[in-house]
Amino acid sequence: MLATSALALWVGYVFWPLSPASSSNDVIDNRQGLVSQPCWFSVEDDWPAVSCYKMWVPENHQRGTRNISFPVIQFHAFSETAPSEIATQPPVLHLGAGGPGAAMWLHNQYVLDYIWRDFEQSVLSQGRDLFLMDPRGTGMAYPRLNCPAATRHTLAQLKDPQSMTQFIEKETELYIACIEGLQQQGLDVAAYQSLSVIHDLKLLQEELDVATWSLFGVSYGAVYALLFANTYAEHVDTLILDSPAFPALKNLDDPAARFLSAFVQLENYCDIDPKCTDPLENVTARLLQLVSQLDADPITLSFPSGFLGSPLPVTLNGQTFASILFYAVYGHDIYRDIPAIITELEQSDVSTLYRYIDNYVAMVKVQNYSGITMISHLCYDEVPFVDHIKLTAAIEAGLTGFLREGALYTYTWPAAICHALGAVEPNAQMIAQINTAIPTLFLQGALDTVTPLSDVQKQLPYFSQAQLRVYPLAHGVYGQLACVKEDVAAFLKAPLLNKAPATCEFE
Repeated sequence: MLATSALALWVGYVFWPLSPASSSNDVIDNRQGLVSQPCWFSVEDDWPAVSCYKMWVPENHQRGTRNISFPVIQFHAFSETAPSEIATQPPVLHLGAGGPGAAMWLHNQYVLDYIWRDFEQSVLSQGRDLFLMDPRGTGMAYPRLNCPAATRHTLAQLKDPQSMTQFIEKETELYIACIEGLQQQGLDVAAYQSLSVIHDLKLLQEELDVATWSLFGVSYGAVYALLFANTYAEHVDTLILDSPAFPALKNLDDPAARFLSAFVQLENYCDIDPKCTDPLENVTARLLQLVSQLDADPITLSFPSGFLGSPLPVTLNGQTFASILFYAVYGHDIYRDIPAIITELEQSDVSTLYRYIDNYVAMVKVQNYSGITMISHLCYDEVPFVDHIKLTAAIEAGLTGFLREGALYTYTWPAAICHALGAVEPNAQMIAQINTAIPTLFLQGALDTVTPLSDVQKQLPYFSQAQLRVYPLAHGVYGQLACVKEDVAAFLKAPLLNKAPATCEFE
């Protein structure tokens, strides 16, 4: 399941906007448990009651080493008629932004305002508290394991592109240096993986004195939800899994076809865009020709997105263009815009493509994505269980050129870095097939090429109380359409009643 982050890895990982560095008062020490503290953001008058905490846990649960912390925010149940309503139903715990290694933006008041309002109908007004957290090593957790040198390297790649081989070699060197530097500071980098997060969640559940809760997992966050449910089923009321990754799906039947699925969907964009009446011909061939055209004659651009606000030069060559497309398919707007992007770019015009380049640059420049946390997860959770010889052979047989290079990077990274973590003992829990009778709601985008619908369909037979809702969206569907929130609200009210899905309309 290195494919979980398949597209993200090739485009430079799933970076998320900047969180502040942890407070200077955050020291790794022997504190343990849930510590209440003043919220680090302003609470507006129309907000529900909010409580803020830091949860202190052992860095290594097996060895009982020094402690680390992660943030927890509790939005209390409320309604317009009863603003101080006390929760009467099991709370919902949102397990973070996925990745692994992505941050929830828990430092940002405006993001928090958006999140609680997004869950008002489906959670808070139903008499449920909503808990938010950044898992260990990410976002506002302390320590946060990122590697600024690797981020600067990716930015430099935008200005002066190297070959994929050169880029990967340098990136590997930088990440190993960052890992070794953290280890010299005494950090147990190998302890930042999914089973450690599960132990963290169990301690949090005990500290909160929560008998059962509903777990909300997005993308890789679904792995946390599933592993916790598999180990502590008695403490899980329901599962809500949005664009989920699965522990059992690690080896791909056809990695070349999986990698090309984004191009296939772009080729069929007219079947996806309801306003399309005159489809462009030969989309894939024209995209591949544009890659060659841009390699021969790159377009030089400048974006106000560099470090400290300085302009960032971008050389739009074929490899960068392909990376931008693969990042764009995380959303659904690209299917509306792809004909204009192609016809304009054939004339060296980037008018429609510009906002996609800008989004990509903004994603790459962010320094707070926990790249080393991602590496530790994948080296423990994924790499030991993947047949890399078979995987590499299948990719080399099925793809050529930049597509082969991109697929090899996507599906074999970060295997060359894992040795820096020390010996990794494979744990069978990380590849176990989850079988559960816990009521589960799957939220899935029909256009998702990262964790595709076919993965959920393979797993459905193992969830005896499951409901599947499919939407005309891509990766990460909650919050994009009102009907998704309505479906979640209906599920939480009656998780064993398989009601008809809500009617979806684009807003």
